[in-house]
Amino acid sequence: MEIGRSNGMRGLAWLWTGCALLAFSAGVVWAAEEAAVDSGGAVPAGLSYSVEATSSYHYVNNAYFGSVKSNTWGEGFTRARVNYGAPDGVWLSAGGVIMGTAGTDYFGVNDASDGRLDQLLVGLSSIGGTGLSLVAGRQDLQVGDGFLIGDGYYDSKAALWNIPLNFYDALRADWQQGEWHALAFGARLSPSYGDRAEGPGNIQGGGEIGWSGSETHSLAFGYFQRVDYGDAQLSARAFSLRGAWDRGPFSLAGEGVVESGHNGDADLRGIGGHLGATYKFALRAEPYAQLEYFFFSGDDPNTPSVDEGFYPWNYRWTDWSRYYVADLMANTYVFNNDSRIWKLECGVTPIENTSLRLLLHRVDLDTGVSQGGLPEGVGRGFADEADLVVDQGIGERLSAWVMGGYASPLASAKALAGEAASGQLFLGLTFKFEGPGGSGD
Repeated sequence: MEIGRSNGMRGLAWLWTGCALLAFSAGVVWAAEEAAVDSGGAVPAGLSYSVEATSSYHYVNNAYFGSVKSNTWGEGFTRARVNYGAPDGVWLSAGGVIMGTAGTDYFGVNDASDGRLDQLLVGLSSIGGTGLSLVAGRQDLQVGDGFLIGDGYYDSKAALWNIPLNFYDALRADWQQGEWHALAFGARLSPSYGDRAEGPGNIQGGGEIGWSGSETHSLAFGYFQRVDYGDAQLSARAFSLRGAWDRGPFSLAGEGVVESGHNGDADLRGIGGHLGATYKFALRAEPYAQLEYFFFSGDDPNTPSVDEGFYPWNYRWTDWSRYYVADLMANTYVFNNDSRIWKLECGVTPIENTSLRLLLHRVDLDTGVSQGGLPEGVGRGFADEADLVVDQGIGERLSAWVMGGYASPLASAKALAGEAASGQLFLGLTFKFEGPGGSGD
């Protein structure tokens, strides 16, 4: 055990050393470059770059409600980007990620490291003043806020909780004219995605058209299609309607998805979505409260020829409970399928660069089929989870967070999983360094 821990710590030290070297090299380039000018493209003219490094510590007790008694591990990753923009709107971008896990996480990954080229693309912006832009290659591709389309790589090698990789190999076209926009894309997900580590991977495509009167007044309709190649072939279609609206301190936002197609020999008939209401109080500490409901249909055991379970596509982590809803549950039992979840989130910013958030979740199963089926007479209540998050900015380049979580099993979890309450404590530190016009995203 001591040898494994030593190897893991050396892995994290190597990650931070790599980050420091990349940052130093970037600083040399920055000093040699003149100030960038607008190229009319997605990146400024000339060279720009960004470096990001994150290190985190994790402790979890009674994961899977007691199946795993305790885990302590560390994770780290370093991401680098180099961009070049030509004055005519053509731009290039390349980058990679190195990552590591020290110790054993609750997924079973032990003292592992990995590296990937996760960005290599060429783009052409605002072709002929038409508002049309094209991007081809390995890229970050997200539709809307990432509820359906946002993560094309299934992380399975290292730093799994941090989810450092999310690229697609894709061709994408975007069009923007005033308040209207449209996009279309065709993509290949990584062969690692889902449980299909071998084979040609999964093909996915689609698009949306939408209106955005402002950041908080929007409406978009999307259609997406997907074919998976594996032991059981999936051919799925999804229609999505999402929107946002606000009036003063009150705002609404949500998305609804209807699925059809085939999942193996069964017809796919899934339904999913979320709707949230937020109120921002006009007080000194900027307090807010948000109530949100998530629904992911479960399969009806009485209809063997039809699969009513919601098939989660490629949802992405963009913030706490978005869209890994309830951190402990989302990473162990509930994967945006067969569940009904209420979330109450409250937050304040007591001092500059410091925010506190409390997230309370009630997780119920829809049918229980995804967990093996509910025993007779057992209710659908699965778990209550509470998460407390503190975010802290430290100067221009450093940020930190601390997250504590506690999940208590309810009747169905006790019958299907275990009776021990789960707890976790996570700490993270992120360093970002950017060159002229660079972006750490």
